[in-house]
Amino acid sequence: TAATAWAGTLWGTENSVHFETSVMLPALDNQKVWAGLKLTNDQLVATDANQIFFKYQTDATNSEAFSDYSYWHLVHSIGGTDYISQIPVTVAANTPYHLKIEIDSDRKAAIFVNGIQYNVTTTSGSTGGTAVTAGTTKTAALTDDIDLIPYVGIEAGAAAAEAVNCHYVACSRNVYE
Repeated sequence: TAATAWAGTLWGTENSVHFETSVMLPALDNQKVWAGLKLTNDQLVATDANQIFFKYQTDATNSEAFSDYSYWHLVHSIGGTDYISQIPVTVAANTPYHLKIEIDSDRKAAIFVNGIQYNVTTTSGSTGGTAVTAGTTKTAALTDDIDLIPYVGIEAGAAAAEAVNCHYVACSRNVYE
C-alpha cells in the first residue's frame, strides 16, 4: 500500500485536502479505474473504512454491482459506512475527465467533474449507486484525523491489457501538523 511516495505525506482529513487529476481511458472494456484518496490501493469499496474516490467500472467482475456501468461514480466511506453517488457523466473512450475532490475545514467534501460541482449522496449502501445531479450538497463530515493516500489506478478484468492515461495529479493541504 506504500507504492507511492505520497504515502509518506500526511493527507489528513482535518487538513483541508484538495485532490485533482485529469484522466482519459483509451478503451472501455473489462476494467475498473479509480482516482482519489484511499487507505489502500484496492478498488473495492469494502476494503477501506474511510475513503473518497471516483470510480468507473465496466462490469461487476471482482467488484461491486453498479446500477449503470456507463457513468462515473463517487465512493466515500465514513467510519465503515459506504456511500456511492452515480454522477450523470457518461464515460467515453479518448475523452479527458478532470476529477476534483475538495475537503473543507469541517471535513466535508465537495466533488467536481470537468469543472461542474455535483451533489453527493447521503444515502448509505455499498451497491448500485444513488443518482445525483449538479449541485452543492457535500458529504457529511469525514472521520477526523484519517491520513489518506492519493491514488490513480486501473485493474483489468480480462486477460487483455488495459490502460488509463493520467495527464496529471495535484494534491494540496493545509500544513499545520
